[in-house]
Formats: sequence, structure tokens, C-alpha cells
Amino acid sequence: MTNMKRPKSAAVSSRLIKWFKKRKVNVIVNEKDPKILKSCNLFIGLGGDGTILKVARMAAPLSKPVLGVNLGGLGFLAETDPHQMYKTIDEILSNKYKTQNRILLEARVSRNNKVIGAFIALNDVVIKNGATARVINLDMEVDKQYVATYLGDGLIISTPTGSTAYSLAASGPIIYPDLPVVVISAICPHTLTLRPLIISDKSRVKIKVKSNHNEVILTLDGQNNLPLKIDDTVEIKKAPYKLKLITAPGKNYYEVLQTKLKWGKR
Repeated sequence: MTNMKRPKSAAVSSRLIKWFKKRKVNVIVNEKDPKILKSCNLFIGLGGDGTILKVARMAAPLSKPVLGVNLGGLGFLAETDPHQMYKTIDEILSNKYKTQNRILLEARVSRNNKVIGAFIALNDVVIKNGATARVINLDMEVDKQYVATYLGDGLIISTPTGSTAYSLAASGPIIYPDLPVVVISAICPHTLTLRPLIISDKSRVKIKVKSNHNEVILTLDGQNNLPLKIDDTVEIKKAPYKLKLITAPGKNYYEVLQTKLKWGKR
């Protein structure tokens, strides 16, 4: 998958398709039909993290491996770039690759005791204020136990993969990708004692909207949005499947932090 409207993406995609055809490998570009996708052996995301997130949500339910090729800026989810991707894909075709399992979150929205939306997210589930930046009230339970009422700009429920995304900007911790945990971070809380909370990925989080205005939005991976109303509830749990993210041989997570987040730089 790639954005063919961008010249760089279209050019890299075109070269890669020709490379595959020389090796007699069938290629499908930007396909969305589940039946066709199920027949694929490998998913490749050419672009930034946004593109790779879209590919991940498509591939994970099908238990298909995903390779991210960075054509954007940070590219935190990408394991290779346009210069190294041919070598990496050659190794994949020779079955010389490893995958790292990444958990996803499943979010269900209920209104008047009826489910009105169900979503999955690789990075995070976010409930936040709208365009006017009015503070919002959110009641949160974990495993049917009341935790707190959050007054502020919202809440981020993040996977370890998403701990380096929006959650990090909200002063959340960086979590090693394969740890079985979920991070809950408040966005600009009015009460400064409400610090980030790490819970088991087996836990279930329930958030109820208590704000009586149309300025509350549910966002999944920063890409899918749903307006929320007072008394709507969002229930979040670990998805029943994981993403198989292809990792480059000899590369470790701390190197990624050093390269992408400039750890150790002065």
C-alpha cells in the first residue's frame, strides 16, 4: 500500500513492482477486498507511519506479516528504506526474516446500550476535546473498578507500539514493544496528580463521557474519528490477534530510539 498521488511514493512503488515482476512475484497495489487480501503472503507499506498503520490494521486480522518502508519523516514503524528494501525483501522471499508480535487495541462505542461503532488501533485509542479546546469530563474504570474522573483535554490509551507516538508527547513512558501492557496517559489534565498509568493488556478499560457538549471525539491511530455524546461509553481491550511486524536482522529497539528519537545526542 502507498499513496500514489505523491510523486516519490509512486516512483518507488513503480520500481518495486518491476523488481517483483522480474522475479515472477504477483503484486497487488492498494487492494481493499478482504478475499483478495487473504491470498497475499506479504503486506508492504510504502510511506510514513500513517501508511504503515493503515496496512497494519488490514494485515493483522489476516495474520499476515507487514514490512514498513519509510518514505516519510520519522518512520518509527518502518524497518527499511527505499535503498535497502530490495535486500530486505530478497531475504523475506528466501524466508530469512523475523517478525515481532505487536498487540492491537479493540474499541467499542455504546450509546443508549447499543454498540454504534467498533474499531481496532495499533498505536492508540484517544478521546479528546474538539476544535474549541473546551475541557472535557471522562469517568474511567479498569476491570469494573473506578479509577478516576479526568478533567482536561482527554485521554490516550496506548499500546507499547504507540508509546512513542501521541502518548510520548503527553509525557507518557516509552514501553518496550513486546511487553504485555497498556499505557493510559491524560492530555493536559487539570489535576496534575493524574499521572500516566500502566496496566496489564489483559485488563478492560471503560470510559464514560460526562461532558454535555458536542466537543468530544474518539480517534483511532489518528486516522479514524467518531464524535461522542454525553453518557456514551468506550470499552477498550486487547484485540484477539496481533500484528506480525517484520524486523531487520541485527537491528534492536534501542538503536531505533537512538536513530529516530536521537537518544544520546548532544
